[in-house]
This record gives sequence, C-alpha cells and structure tokens, in this order.
Amino acid sequence: MTTESFKVLLADDDVTARFLMQAALEKVGFSVMLACDGEEAIRLFEKNPIDMVMLDVDMPLMDGYEACSHLRKKIGNELPIIMVTGMDDAQSINRAFEAGATDFIAKPINWGLIHYRILYLRRAYLNLLDLKVANARSKAIFSAIPDTMFILDNDGIVINTCNHSDNTSWFISKQGEALNQSLPGDTVKIYLNAINRARTNNTTEHFEYQLKLSEQESRHYESRIVVIDPQETLCLVRDITERKNSESKIFRLAYFDSLTGLPNRQSFMDRLEREIKRAKHTGDKLAMLFLDLDGFKSINDTIGHNTGDVILQWAADRIQNSIRSSDFVSRSHDVSQSGVELARLGGDEFTVVITNLPCVEDALIMAHRIRETMRRPFHLESRDVVLTASIGIALYPDDGEDVETLLKHADTAMYHAKNEGRDNCQFYSSALTQQAEKRLTLENDLRNALLQNEFYLVYQPQFDVTSNSFQSVEALLRWQHPKQGLISPLDFIPLAEENGLIIPIGEWVLRTACTEAVQWRKNGQCLRVAVNLSPIQFKNPDLVKNVLKILANTGFPPNQLILEITEGALMEYSHNTLDTLKTLRDHNIQIALDDFGTGYSSMNYLKQLPINTIKVDQVFVRNMLEEMDSLAIVRAIISLSKNLGFTLTAEGIETLDQAQALKFLGCETLQGYYFSKPINGNEILFLSEKQWSIQAIEPKKI
Repeated sequence: MTTESFKVLLADDDVTARFLMQAALEKVGFSVMLACDGEEAIRLFEKNPIDMVMLDVDMPLMDGYEACSHLRKKIGNELPIIMVTGMDDAQSINRAFEAGATDFIAKPINWGLIHYRILYLRRAYLNLLDLKVANARSKAIFSAIPDTMFILDNDGIVINTCNHSDNTSWFISKQGEALNQSLPGDTVKIYLNAINRARTNNTTEHFEYQLKLSEQESRHYESRIVVIDPQETLCLVRDITERKNSESKIFRLAYFDSLTGLPNRQSFMDRLEREIKRAKHTGDKLAMLFLDLDGFKSINDTIGHNTGDVILQWAADRIQNSIRSSDFVSRSHDVSQSGVELARLGGDEFTVVITNLPCVEDALIMAHRIRETMRRPFHLESRDVVLTASIGIALYPDDGEDVETLLKHADTAMYHAKNEGRDNCQFYSSALTQQAEKRLTLENDLRNALLQNEFYLVYQPQFDVTSNSFQSVEALLRWQHPKQGLISPLDFIPLAEENGLIIPIGEWVLRTACTEAVQWRKNGQCLRVAVNLSPIQFKNPDLVKNVLKILANTGFPPNQLILEITEGALMEYSHNTLDTLKTLRDHNIQIALDDFGTGYSSMNYLKQLPINTIKVDQVFVRNMLEEMDSLAIVRAIISLSKNLGFTLTAEGIETLDQAQALKFLGCETLQGYYFSKPINGNEILFLSEKQWSIQAIEPKKI
C-alpha cells in the first residue's frame, strides 16, 4: 500500500492545528480527511474507508477518549488510532490506552518530525495486516490438513493445539498438560527422542507407532516433528490405519497364496535366498523338499476345480501340521532349533525348507512324515479321496549353492520319485540332471523329427496257423536320429505321450501304414495291417474322424485295418474309450486288445468290449514251457477268448516248441522272432515265398 492510498482521518477542534497537521501529512503523500470534533469524525469514518485515525483529546460534543472507545468497539483492535494531547501526565496517557488508542503524540507537535512518526505507525499497521492475513492462511491450511497438530516444549508439555482430527480421539492433553496424559510412556519417549534429533540435526523427523485403543481395536499413526524455535516443536499426527491395512493386503497378495494362506513362490524364493546366505555364513546345511500331489489333476478333471481347491487347502493344513518343529524330532539328533517353512509354489506343488539341518537323514524323516500324513483319505460329502505325495530332496551346499540351482535339482529329484512309482521320496543326484537334460534334448529333437522325416515304419509278420502263411503284419514305429542313431521306442513313445506329440505322430503312422499296404495290394500281397493306438489318442475327440479320413484318402479297406489298444487304456478311459471303440467297429475296423493279462480287466467288463482279438503278452509266452504258472495263464487266456468269441494272437514266439504248443492250445495267429524280425516295407513282398508247417504238439508236463 502506497502513502497516497493510505487515508488518515484527523479530528481536532483547533483549525490551525488541523491544517498544520494536514499539510505535514500530505507533504509526505498521505491522503487526509478533516473533522472538527468527535461526532463528525465518527460520521466520516462510517462513510469512508479509513486506514488511520488521529484524535485530539480535548474536543467539544465528543472528546477524543469517547470517540476512540466508540471506534475501537466498532472496528476491532487492528486499526491504528493515535491520540493527540497536550496533557503528558501518566493518568491521561493510561486513559488513552484504556480507550483503545494505539499510540499518542504530545503537544506541542514537532512539525518537522511528525510525518516520521506517522510513517512508522503506518508500517507497523501494515505489518499487522500482513500478519493477520498470514495467520488466516495458516488457519485455513491447518483446517484443510486432516492431521492433529500440537506444539510441544522440550519437556513434552503441550503449549498449543492447532488442529484436532476426529481420528485422534485419544489426544486429550490440554494446553499446559503433559503429552503422557494422552499417550503411553514409551510412545512419549519416541516423541521426545525425535524432537531431540530434529534439534540436533536440523531435520524434520518422521516415525510411526501403533496404539491399542481397546481390546478389539488397534490403530496406526505417523508423526512428523518440525522445530519452530529453541523451545517449541510442531507435531503433526495422522491416522494411517487404512494405509497400513492396504499395505498389509498388498503384501499378502504379493507374498502369500490366496487359497491356502501359505507363502507363495516369490516369498519362498526370497526366504530361501536369505537362508542360503545365512547358511553360507554359519557353515550350516539346509534341505529343500519339493512336493507334488500324485493324481491331483484327475481330481480337478473328474470332481471339479472347486473341490480340488478344498483338497489343496486340506493338504496344506496337513503338511503344515506334519512339519511343526515341536513335533519334529530326529532319531539321534535334537532339531528343535531347526527352522521349517512351508510354501505353495503353485498348482499342487509345495516346498519345505529345513534350516540348521543337523543331519541329512532328518530331511528324509520329514519327507516320510509328510507322505504318511497325505495317505489318509480326504473325506468329501459323497466319497473319500486318497492322494499320495512324491517328494524330491536337494541339499545345500551339496546339490546347489544358489536358489535357482537348488530349486531345479529338488524338482528333478521329485520327478525321479514319480518315475519310481510315486508315493516315495528321492534325493537328488547329478545323474538325474544328466537324465533330465538328455530327456529335454530328446523332447526338442522329437518335435522336429516328424518335420524332418526321421520316422519310418517296420512291420512284423503274423503267422496264420490255419493257412500256414502270413496273413497280417503289425506296424512298428522307428526313429532314426541324425546324431544319436536309432532310438528305442521305449525312450521316445512315453515322451511323445506326455507332451501330446503322440497324436500327430500316431496319425502319421496310420497314414503311412495304410499307404504302404495299399501299394502291397497292388503288387498282389493282400495283408491286414495292425496299428497301435496310444491311450492318449483316445482323448482326442477327432480320433474317429481322422481314422476314417485316412482310410478314405489312402483307399485302404476298413475291414483290413486292426487297431491295437492296451488293457490299461481301456481301464483309464472306460466310458469315452468304449464309445470310440463301438464307433470304429461300426465302420468294420477290427480291434485287438494288446498285452492282455498284464492289466486288471474284469471278466464282466471284458465281455462288453467291442473287440475282435486278444493278444497274449510275450511275458507269459516266453516262459510257458518252463514255468507251470505261465502255462496255466496262457491256457486260461486262450480258453477265455474261445468262450467269449475272440480270436487269439500270441506274441514273443522265439522257438519252434513254443509255436507248436500254442497251435495245440488253439492259438490262431503267432508272432515273434522265430518267424521274422520286423522288416521294412519293401521286404513284405517276399513274405509269400516263406512257408512253415507247424505241427500241433501238446506241451510237456512241467
């Protein structure tokens, strides 16, 4: 505000004094308004904006004291009111201040210096206005901040409360009272320590604490400490309970499995990394158990995922109970100091870390306990479900010195446990990794084998005892690897079944066998062709459509095709498989039951199958002339087949005596190395040149 815009109201009944004062003030730029007494001064004040009032004490009608008192009551304490008086006694001066005067000027007036006095009062007034605005702004800011704010001295006494939030109802300390009336002593100590640090380091201190407000409720708060001056400190307190709850929820989502409440993969990896560092520092061992539930996938497929989730929760509880440190005692070691932590990696995979492992055997004991716990049935509403566990064990530092290696090796050991028949536990060994790497390489090569035409078929002739000639062949798949040479079907067929490649490979086998058989027929060699079907192929809903399409495209007669399936395939996929087989039979395709006697078929189920032929497994044929039990089984299978109307094929025949005995027992078709090893397609045309005359000879008594 400039002096020109600063308006001064001057009241004095002395005309000379009025004009002299006006001249002095206007000389330095003030705008002056004149009144001859107190009443006129009040009228002018009410009609005009005035920044300062100067009143002579002794005026008619209304003196300066009365006018000052009137104005002060009307406009408050900020407006500067100066009393001009010729009386300099203490009583007059006190009366002026009691009436509300800001200052006084004694007569006679020094006209050369008066404007400096007024300028000083103006500056003080303007500073007061600025301070008022600043205070208003601060108050507005304080009101907008949802924090409780109070000022403490260095002894923890509340000097002032600036703002009081509804979320800090516990703050009951009033001005002049100690903070420990609102907060526990240990929390007050945190405040005082923070104040001391803020003063010492000239910093804003920040800390968090939790208050238990009742038996049922606890809340979290954060406080900021800001130094005002050497004696006072501003404290801001905010309720952060919702933020803490959200952080806790986010933390649980990030580090804990939502289904079981166990630590998840990320949490497990972090914990294992810390434990490995600790074990490296202390020289301790630790064990990692990698656990997979055997057969859990079939539960999801048959009963449903909701039930599967319930079983996973129960399984997690069982494992948790079985690994409690208080219950886990080695035969000869006290492992009560060992730490045991369970986590769920995902799906039906769990891990257990045993720290401070005193003895390697303790890991095995733990694994056996888990397996025993898992064997107990899970009781559902309509049925009982039994699951087992396969567990792999890897040790630090023997099997790996970092998280990834230890996890990979425990996983490898777990798969080895599954391959060993499930429901068992296996320690890791380097040979397992070599096998896994070889298997992975083989799987990658298997994906390219079909594209690179590395597969080919051989055919093993099947001798018909009635015509003494070959009437059929079995197509057998072979893989000529470009680097490893000929790879056994026992190595790559199970792998193809696991990764699903068996479906396109199986279609290739059927198409190739039918194509070559059609070519044989054109050259005068009419043979039935038997092709093996994997159990996995029955999962393919397009199986029948693909078989019929291949037959139509190649022109091979459906009644000359024999599809061989194993007994195990029929047991595992009974309903779908039965429907598929019936549809194939409706199209005149013949069905042979391969490896009969090695599964668990019931006679009642067997007679319902739409099959034409039963093949006696070579395990019984091989020892039938030396072992009474094998011979009895062969007799029983042949008798059963005759009674049910099935034809019979025996495989694995290596001697003439076996062939003669099987012909005597009534077997119609014989297959084995005695007649021919598997041959390529070009050699099939020469089969007609080979003739055998097999006599039926009763087996000798053993």
